[in-house]
Amino acid sequence: MARPAFLRRFKNDYASGQHVTLLGPTQRGKTTLAFQMLREVISPERKTTVLAGKPPGRDPVMAKAAAQLNLRIVEEWPPIRTPKDRKRNGFIIRPAQSMRDHEADEANLKSQFRAAMIDAYASTKPIILFVDEAYHIYHDLGLKREYEAPLVRGAPICAEWSLIQRGRYMSYHAYSAPEHVLIFKDPDETNVKRYSEMVGGVNPRFIADIVNSLRTYRVGTGGTISEALYIRRSGPEIYVVDVK
Repeated sequence: MARPAFLRRFKNDYASGQHVTLLGPTQRGKTTLAFQMLREVISPERKTTVLAGKPPGRDPVMAKAAAQLNLRIVEEWPPIRTPKDRKRNGFIIRPAQSMRDHEADEANLKSQFRAAMIDAYASTKPIILFVDEAYHIYHDLGLKREYEAPLVRGAPICAEWSLIQRGRYMSYHAYSAPEHVLIFKDPDETNVKRYSEMVGGVNPRFIADIVNSLRTYRVGTGGTISEALYIRRSGPEIYVVDVK
């Protein structure tokens, strides 16, 4: 399916509280597609909190997303609210980092992300908790309970969208809870095997065969982007999303 057609369909199918997981290695186009999907469904009535762990100079994608999606980048949580925030679609929390003391930087990331995740989970209005680099937050920062809480008990208020690179180390709930799952081309057969077995509702061998057949294209100077296998549980629906 061409990407514009997929995005239109996703907009019509998505409902508040539905979780979304994108699985695959870096340099496959997960973040780009996830933000395109997010753009279709966010609004001031369905706000978003994006957890972004990279420093500003290393993450130009977030600055672009903030402008395109009407989000405000903040370094601390909770942010000091302004009148303009009522019309915004939400926030990107990108904690300040000294880049000199890794323990202090990690502690600040964990503290700020934990506060944002707790607030999202406790929200009384529809909200999307967008977790970029979910493996880092789940494992390196040790926020396992905070990550799993929306997946296990948060719907229909707090929807969790996860971008996962090292999928075989993630919680089972990252695969079983989402209504929408997208799997990108992955050379690591161990990852593909876990994706295939944990998604559920579809024959694992069938999923693995499709993922292994997805096409990958080179873009720019050394970058790549791949097709994605889309699975919607309640359909059930399954098809390949093109890169264009």
